[in-house]
Amino acid sequence: MQGSLLSVMVLGAAMAFTGCKDAAKVAESSSPKDTALSKDTAKVAEPASPKGSALKQANPGPVNVLKPLSLKPKMFADLTGKCAIPDELALDGKGNILVSMPNCLEYEKFTPKIAMLDKDGNATDWCVTLPLHPKTNKVHPMGMEFGPDGNLYVSDNQYFNDKDHQSRILRVICKDGKPVSCEVAVEGTKLSNAIRFKGNDLYLTDTFFDLPDKRDQSGIWRFSLDEIGAGKPVVKVKPLGKDPHILASFTAKPQPAKADGTVEETAGADGAAFDSAGNLYVGLFGDGQFFKITFNPDGSLKSNEKIIDDPSFKCCDGIWCDPKTDKIYMANSARNSIHIYDARNHTLQMIWENADSDGKDGLLDQPCTACLLGNKLVIVNFDMPFPGLLNSKHDDPISVSYIEMP
Repeated sequence: MQGSLLSVMVLGAAMAFTGCKDAAKVAESSSPKDTALSKDTAKVAEPASPKGSALKQANPGPVNVLKPLSLKPKMFADLTGKCAIPDELALDGKGNILVSMPNCLEYEKFTPKIAMLDKDGNATDWCVTLPLHPKTNKVHPMGMEFGPDGNLYVSDNQYFNDKDHQSRILRVICKDGKPVSCEVAVEGTKLSNAIRFKGNDLYLTDTFFDLPDKRDQSGIWRFSLDEIGAGKPVVKVKPLGKDPHILASFTAKPQPAKADGTVEETAGADGAAFDSAGNLYVGLFGDGQFFKITFNPDGSLKSNEKIIDDPSFKCCDGIWCDPKTDKIYMANSARNSIHIYDARNHTLQMIWENADSDGKDGLLDQPCTACLLGNKLVIVNFDMPFPGLLNSKHDDPISVSYIEMP
């Protein structure tokens, strides 16, 4: 990061998101060592039938934490020279992965864009014409997913450029799976982060609400494509948590006061994913709390229950659900670790963790999201250090890792 934006990120940050994250204390007190349990001794949860399983329960009770696996990551893609900061992944349905590149560091050197990774990790530009914000003259693509209309919807995080509700949702118009133009669909959010679809509805996490009368609040928005789809005018939302598009809110744990008596806001809603039964899961970046949202038959909110609050998992960045197994893959940026939450059996299991690393040979270097490509768990390394994380240095290679899943 060059110039004033870096200063804002270092001085004003608290603990934040799947992409350009605020700084605060989120990591465990001790640096973990590489996980080294044998596969034979690790306890692997077998997927259960969804019928009568934890999927049907709003709050399935205390989570069962299983012994860690020892599935060491390898290098999937070296993005050095193509970007400074990668962030989110999206599957295009044809065996390719899209990766967003917000480039929160070295913005002037690398154009923010969306690239495509093939099954061998080769990267090519996919969309480089993202509209700059008229006020900040920047764009930072982060969370993204294809909608049922075939277009790609992308969160544009403007929080570090201007905290006054300047973040947006962008709509990449696609034809035959290829981008032809990019438009603004929604504007006025705070820290746009993950995007997920359920049917015709788009869900967006907002990591900070920064409410003057209620601390440590974040939430999730819901927009129908009938309102924000192609050809529709830009939707301008109301600030300060007052907009009817807000589906649910979350309260993170407060941070301890600093030496000067000030208290930073705790980063909230970050990763989001749906299971095969249509339940929505949201993790909080700043403390690892993990919530399950259920819906009434008419789509209205039925429940918003905390289902994980465990000392083994204190930071939840991006998450992704495999609909075939209802296993949710969770990135812990603070700890350089990847975990599985089995939503059918209500178990939590670490796949791998390693200590501070430069990412060579595929070791995790501040992982921010993951998804399955065949039997490969592909993991993006955000590699933008700030206080409280194990990652101590932004360095090459700019890497995407993978783990061979059994």
